[in-house]
Amino acid sequence: MLGQAPSRAWKAQVKNLKELSAHCSRRERRAEEADRESVELKKVEYMENRLGEVFPGIISGVTSFGIFVELDNSVEGLVHISNMADDYYRYNEKLYSLVGERKKQVFRLADPVTVKLIKVNKDARTLDFLLVQEQEDQGPREV
Repeated sequence: MLGQAPSRAWKAQVKNLKELSAHCSRRERRAEEADRESVELKKVEYMENRLGEVFPGIISGVTSFGIFVELDNSVEGLVHISNMADDYYRYNEKLYSLVGERKKQVFRLADPVTVKLIKVNKDARTLDFLLVQEQEDQGPREV
């Protein structure tokens, strides 16, 4: 039987297996997406009662519209560039950083920062932060 052409039944089974495999893959991706969304919702719900609190964090992303900050509890939020009113910041794409024009302060990946939670949007599953500078003897000060 070696060298014999595959039968119609065998071809149909292979086609059916390919379709089933594709279907299973789609369902698995959908389940993973639902899992991620539910985790993000729970993080936002957890932070909802912490509006106004100050947290240490690490810059986890830099874009032309602001910096993403990840807190110790794995929650991530955005410091929008419009909330960085102490200077005019330009995005340096090559260095993944925001650089202040006047003060030359630089914000780049993995820099430690202190932020204040100013907005929680459950529908969009987003958190907005405000940068806070620590001042000796005076405590945190909003930037």
